Parts: sequence; C-alpha cells; structure tokens
Amino acid sequence: MTNDQIYDHFKSTYEVPKSLRRYRDPNDQKPEFPRIEFHGIPPTLEELSSQIKRKSSKSAPGPDGIPYIVFKKCASVRKHLLNIYGKIWSRKQIPECFGKAIFVLIPKKDRVTDPKDTRPIALTNTISKIFFSVLQTRMTRFMLSNNYFRPNHQKGFLPGISGCLEHNTLLSESLKDARKSERQITVCWIDLENAFGSIQHELMLFALRWYNFPPLVRDMIASYYSKLRFSIITKEGPSKSLSYNVGLFQGCCLSPIAFNIVINILVDKLICNEKKWGYRFKFNNKYTESILAFADDLAILTRNPKHCQVLLDEVDKFCEWTDGLRTKPSKCHCLCLGRRNTRYTSYDPGLSLGGQCISTVTENAPFKFLGRKIDNIGRTPSLEGIVDSFLNDLNKVDSQLISNVKKAWIYENYLTSRLNWPFLVYDFNKTLLSKLDAGVIKMLKQWLGLALTADSSALFRGSNSFGMSLKRPSELYKHLRVSKRYILGKSHDDIVTSLPKDEDDPELESRLQFHKQFMIGAQSNRAGLGSNRKVQDADILKSFIRQDENDKYKIHAMNLEMQNEWLDIGDFCIPLALKWRTLIYDWSPALLKFYLNAFQMTLPDQSNLVRWGKSTEKTCYICGKAVGTAKHLLVGCKVLLDSGQYSRRHDRVLEVIREAVSLSVARAQKGITTNERSVGFVREGTRATKSNVKPYSILKAASDWTIMMDTYEKQYKIPEDICASASRPDIFLFSRILKRVVIIELTVPWETNIPKDHTIKVNKYYELTNELTRNRFVVDLYAVEVGARGITAKSLYNLLKDLGLSRTHINAFLERTSKAALVGSFQIWLGRERSLDSGGERITRVS
Repeated sequence: MTNDQIYDHFKSTYEVPKSLRRYRDPNDQKPEFPRIEFHGIPPTLEELSSQIKRKSSKSAPGPDGIPYIVFKKCASVRKHLLNIYGKIWSRKQIPECFGKAIFVLIPKKDRVTDPKDTRPIALTNTISKIFFSVLQTRMTRFMLSNNYFRPNHQKGFLPGISGCLEHNTLLSESLKDARKSERQITVCWIDLENAFGSIQHELMLFALRWYNFPPLVRDMIASYYSKLRFSIITKEGPSKSLSYNVGLFQGCCLSPIAFNIVINILVDKLICNEKKWGYRFKFNNKYTESILAFADDLAILTRNPKHCQVLLDEVDKFCEWTDGLRTKPSKCHCLCLGRRNTRYTSYDPGLSLGGQCISTVTENAPFKFLGRKIDNIGRTPSLEGIVDSFLNDLNKVDSQLISNVKKAWIYENYLTSRLNWPFLVYDFNKTLLSKLDAGVIKMLKQWLGLALTADSSALFRGSNSFGMSLKRPSELYKHLRVSKRYILGKSHDDIVTSLPKDEDDPELESRLQFHKQFMIGAQSNRAGLGSNRKVQDADILKSFIRQDENDKYKIHAMNLEMQNEWLDIGDFCIPLALKWRTLIYDWSPALLKFYLNAFQMTLPDQSNLVRWGKSTEKTCYICGKAVGTAKHLLVGCKVLLDSGQYSRRHDRVLEVIREAVSLSVARAQKGITTNERSVGFVREGTRATKSNVKPYSILKAASDWTIMMDTYEKQYKIPEDICASASRPDIFLFSRILKRVVIIELTVPWETNIPKDHTIKVNKYYELTNELTRNRFVVDLYAVEVGARGITAKSLYNLLKDLGLSRTHINAFLERTSKAALVGSFQIWLGRERSLDSGGERITRVS
C-alpha cells in the first residue's frame, strides 16, 4: 500500500462536492416539541473543568501539539479558554483551527493492502475537543430528557449505559430461552458500509432540525462542518491537506452524538413499524425490543422471519433516503431457530437486503456481534480458543528479550486486561479457569524465580497477607461476574434487569443484605465518626470474594508444614511493600528470587535439597553441626555469628535508623515538629479543616543533641556524667540541656522470633533506664526489630512515628531498612560455601 494509493483513496472518498440535497420529512410523525429546552447559555467554568478532568493526559494532541496536561495544570489558562468559548458561542462561528485534523490509520487486518481496510482516526486539537465535549454533553442531555433517544433500543455512546454488555446479555438469554423452550426466534445483524464516513452534512443538519435543536446549535455545527480539513500521517510524513466534505470524523467528540441523532431517525422508523414483534421469554412472558442498536451496529430480533423482513425493507428505504448510507449484504448475517420437520434446529429463513440474500451463521464461522461470538444454533462457541490464545500470549511475552520482572509486570497490567471482556460476556467453567490458573502460575513462578514447590498463594495473596497481590484469573473472573451483575442490575432497561441471575447470586445477595443492615453506618476503621464514604454494592461483593479467597489461602496454609509462617507474624510485622517501581529498578532479579523463596522456606538449603532428593548431606556447610536450614544459616549459625557476618548485616540496618534519628533531630531544631501533643476538636455541625498543627515528636529543639552508635567495628562508652554503665545500646541519643535520653536497640531476628527477642531486649536495658531515671533524665527506650528476610516489625514504625517523621519519610525508611536487612541476608546466603571470618580468612568447616 503506497502513499499515493492512500492519498488518492481519501481524496476520492471525502474531497467530493458537497451535497446540496434538501431532505424531505421521512414520512414519519415528527417528534413532539421538547418539554425541556436546550441549555443555551455559554459554557461555564464548572463544565469546562469537569470535561478537562475526564480527559486522559496520555491522549495524543492534534495539529497544534498542545496536550490536555496544559489545561489540567494551568487554572489561569482555563479562564482564558472560557472567554474564547464565550466568544464562539455568542458569534455562532467555529474557528478554522477547530476543524483541522490529522488522520492516523489503524489497520483492520494483519496485512493491509487496500486503504479501505484501515480505520482513519482523526486527531483534532485539544481546544476543539474540550469545546465539543461540553456541547455533546448538553446535546445528549437534551435528547434523553425529551425522550428522543430510546435507551432500550439505542445504547451506543450514552452516559451510564453499558450498551455492549446489555445488548449481548439480552441477545444471548433470548437465544438460550428459545433453545430451552424450543420457540421460534429470528436474529439479523446489519452491517453499514463506512457508516461514519457516509453521513452527508446536510443530512446531519436535517436531523438536528427534525429533533428540534435550536438555531444556536445548528449554526455552530454547520459552521464547524464547513471548515473540516485533514491530512494523513504516512511513512513519509503528513500528506497534503484535503477538505472533508462528507462524513463524520472518527475521534471527534461531536461525532458520536451527531451519528446517533441521524441513525435515531431509522430507529424511530423501525419502532413505529413493529408491534411487539420481539422475542417473548417463556419464564416471564416479557417481550424483548425488536431493534438492538449500538451506534451503527444494528441487530433485529423478532419471533419469525416475516416480521424481520418487514423491518429489513424499512432499513433499505432509509438508506436510500439518506443518499449516503449503504448496507453491505455480504457482511450481514442472520440466525433463525425453529421446528423444521418435527425437529428443532437452525435453518435459512430466506431474508434479503438490498435485493441480495443474507447468509446464515454457519457452524464453522460464528458471527461476532459487539464483541461476542454466536454459533449457528445461538450458543457460544468453544472457549478453549480464548484460553489457548491467552496462554500463547504468555509464551510470547516469555520469549521477549526483557527482564523477567518486566514480563510479570506486562502480565499484571496488560495481559489480564485482555480477559476482562471475555470474562464479562462468556460463562467459563471451572476446568477452563483451572487451566488458565495453572498456565499463569507456571509462568509467574518462572519469571519471579519462585520454586516449583512453593505455595502459589504467595503470588496472589493481598499485601496484608504478605503476598504480591497479582491477579489470579479465576478470582478475576469472579470479580468481573460481580461487576456484570451490578451493571445489569442498575440498567434502565426493565427487560435487562429481569433476566436470570447467576447461580451464586442468592448467597451473595444474602451476605450483601446482612452487611448493609448491620455494617453500613458503623465505624469499622480509624477514620472519624460519620466519615464512612458510600460504598457501591459491587465493591462490597468484591470484598466478599476477596475475603473468601484469602480464607481459602489461610486454610491451605494451615495444612502446610513449613510455608505458613505468614499466618503467625501479621500481628507484629508490617508486610513488605512490593511496588513494581522497586522490583524493576531497585531490586535485582536475584534479590527478588531470594526474598520470595526465603519467605516461603523454599530456598535450596541443605535441608530442602535432601527433601527434594538432590542431596544426601543435611548439615550446615559452615558449622557442620546443625541442620542446614535457611533459618539456621541466616540467624542461627554460631560460626557466622563469631565471624561478624550477622553483625555487619545488623550495622547496615542500624546505619539507616541512625539517618532517621539525625533527620528527626534536624526537624526538631528547625521547629518543624513539636514536643507538645495537641488534639484537634471539631464542633458539632462543623467540618474539620486542614490542620496547621505541627507533628508531635519525642525530641525537642536543643543545641547539644548527641548521637552515639555501637557497631561491630566501632564501640562507644556512655559519658560518666550521664550514667556510669558498661551497657552500650545500639543508638544512644542524649541532650544534657533537656535532660533527655533516647535508647534504641536493634535486633535482626527470624521473623517468628520477634516477640521473644523484643522482650529480651527490653529487659536487658531495664537497669540502665532505671539508673538514668535516678539521674533525673527522661528516658525513652525503643527495642526495634527488622526481620532477617526484610520484614519490619511494628516497633520500628512506632519509633519513626514518635520521632515526628512524615508519612513519606516513614515509608522511605521502612523500605530502606527492609532492603538493608534483606541485602545483608542475601550476602550471607551467597557466601554459604565460601564465608570469610573478620580477618578475611576462609572459614573451615567444623567436623
């Protein structure tokens, strides 16, 4: 496909003489005069700000190159923009720059050889998009409030309506009911050729008059469409500018509502001709609508072929009247179910459109309507293809020359999104979901370095349960089914809300009602009284599913012999914040692999190697006495203790805590924190305001704060004028002026030993604190712990909070101490067969 071919195609298609045809009334009853007038005042700042807020900062700009971020960040620019829009509104003339666009061609097929097989997306200037977003919002409100739009029939581009999901669900349930009750049903799907690009501008202006839009709107839109010009982006750059004399820009904010208004004339015509011709459900005797429309995607649903043909003839007449729209019979399909010779089956009803026969859906070529496939008897084709395609995508990602952590990130943020729509519209059985789970678990373990024998729940558990919070396909399916239930339940279409629910709905509904009756309104967290925000039913149901899944993980972990420590440490430990930014750019893949397997007790230590049949030697490589488990190696080997390996890891963590103390002292000196506690009081009937109260800190401004730190290589002695003692806490912070002492003692234990070690360290310095108190010093003792596998104890958080640090600083220091401990343990692990003593000599194994 050459650039000349592209240019010639678009020139012959869109740069044609403007149609001067005067459209006559389409022999239908004209819509009634509006009960609610069009909101004709100029755009307001609130409308402008609301539209700008909705726009994505990542949207591509138009020819002027100005992105939305300019208007999002600069409030003063929005005020100038409002003045410009006011001038446009009063003069009813659209600037030429609003009509300029760049066409980006999106291929419809894998290999494109003809420009017809591309979809031109128009990139207009953002200043134009914002203006027309305000206008289209008002136009939509006008059409809906005056019942010109029929949301039960036309569900395309309407606010608060999930048209694709509602139409698909209604159609699939109709076909299911027809098969079950062996009733006759006929469905015909109509394809309009280049629908957006075939609307005559005069036809659109006629439609605006037909639906009683005021001259203000008609004049502005006429001015806009008289100035449309575009250039095409090709490999060689933008083409020459062409005028756009027919059709609507795909990508313009005004085009969806403009197209809907035109096609609504057809919908009204079809509605007038049908008299309860829709399918009638057996379970509730309700009739479906005969016309299901989503913009230009049309489906006719009737009980028998005769009624369907009548409506198809009306479609033909309408297209002829528009002098632009054309049906494409070769892409239209039909499906008819009924009794033929005492047998219920599908058959060819002999429908025609534009003088050509409409082909029926075949077994080998299912038809796809609004993203859902339907086979020749109205059922969903095998879903194995969707599962296999997803697993194939996993393999494609695996073959890429990028880091394994980035592959996991692609899975979490992109691949799972490809399952959202299939999970919404199709019913997956447990076998298919298990197949998806197995494929995902296999790849994630491979990418993240998790041992094959590791409990896979570590990948999917929430962060509060010491997991990675990745999406599990089976759980994602349950969440999306809840979303579907909620969306359909809130539909304005009575037929849709009356459709059968999923089998598990009664149980979920019972739990939801109990929760709303006894839990909603109760304060269950640390927020102020009455501060509970309104929670959607769907969010409550998803929390039930998440809770059920976590309960399953807990029950499974209780039956495990080794990989269940996360159940015991949640009361006194803070889960590690595994952010993608940290995993990709801060941690090495080897460090992540070490952490995951160390926490799951699946490191290839001597004990596990024997368990897995890969070794016969169980004892520690270094001391040769104890069983060589990861726990023994990281916290319990006497040879490593004596050689200072544990002390060096301890000092690495202690240095980070010392930085936090130094920062706290500096903040106290600058007056950022205060030593006095204050309680904010909010009077009844008033709202809390942003407080200017300084954060509390145990430290107070003084010029003589001194920090003493005890490390493996450098020790200190407490000054005799403060206390005559041989004790050396890890950090000894004091001020003679304030008569204040802060003692910090750090331990890097195995996480399950944190409570016991905390008690030991508190008791260890009991005599020292008493002696300091007798010397008239105010003493604060903090025994803090950071686990050998990087899990920080809550005691460290309490210390950082009492030091008056901000939430950002606290999170940063928690992350740094965690990494310091983990890196120290990782170094010990790497040197398990070649550890050196403090003098650099190789430690010989004790026999």
